Amino acid sequence: MSSALGQGVRLFDVEEAERMLPLIRVIVKGMMDDHAERQALLDRLEGAPSETPRRETRSLRSEIDTLTEKLSEAASELEDLGVEFKGIDLGLVDFPTMIDGELAYLCWRYGEDRIGFWHSPDGGFAGRRPLERD
Repeated sequence: MSSALGQGVRLFDVEEAERMLPLIRVIVKGMMDDHAERQALLDRLEGAPSETPRRETRSLRSEIDTLTEKLSEAASELEDLGVEFKGIDLGLVDFPTMIDGELAYLCWRYGEDRIGFWHSPDGGFAGRRPLERD
């Protein structure tokens, strides 16, 4: 399918989207790991006693900033691929597509082997429907 709609939106068919899954999986897994590490560091920083040496808190902030930047870069990489990252907690990624002549999204969640669901633009994860395969 690989066409553009309107303002540069790339459209995917199921086969194209599934060919991208190995790369998407690696990116999303890295994001989920970085997010968990960042959250642990934030928790450490927030729970640090007031007498914690300044260099230690500076170091924690620096690590947090580095992870924040990595997350931003990974999100940009997904965007450059033409997909939409929808949630760090579940590792949700949407692939714009056309279903019955209407814009829709092929919906993939980290841990799923293949793309098995789609939803309308306003349906989101809660509105996922099974994908009918030929």
